[in-house]
Amino acid sequence: MNRKHLWAVLFAACAVAFASDDAQAFTRRRADKHNQIVSSKMPWHSEYYHVAKGYPVPLVVPPTARSSTEWSWGVAQSTVMPIYHQFRPGYPGDGAFADSDLRPTPPWPSHTRQFGVNYIRGPW
Repeated sequence: MNRKHLWAVLFAACAVAFASDDAQAFTRRRADKHNQIVSSKMPWHSEYYHVAKGYPVPLVVPPTARSSTEWSWGVAQSTVMPIYHQFRPGYPGDGAFADSDLRPTPPWPSHTRQFGVNYIRGPW
């Protein structure tokens, strides 16, 4: 009788483990689809460029990264923002931002967004 209970508990534990993995995979796929839709409607960079480079710099983070923390000086402020954009090969090159309305980092930046470095998730 003890062996039957042991096998039943082991079977139940395996069923729960596989079911939760499937649910998490479904949730990740759904979140990735949502991120793809949102990223198609907005640029990958902020309105500032990196002063040393002359264009916005993508900072590629692991594909499992889902959010980033942005900080603001002065009154203590921090925001957690989702990372929507996914890295894709085929960067257009340095000349793509030559005639854009991007601004340089101000002399006294007040937010981390003003440095011109933008998070982009790595490829799957």
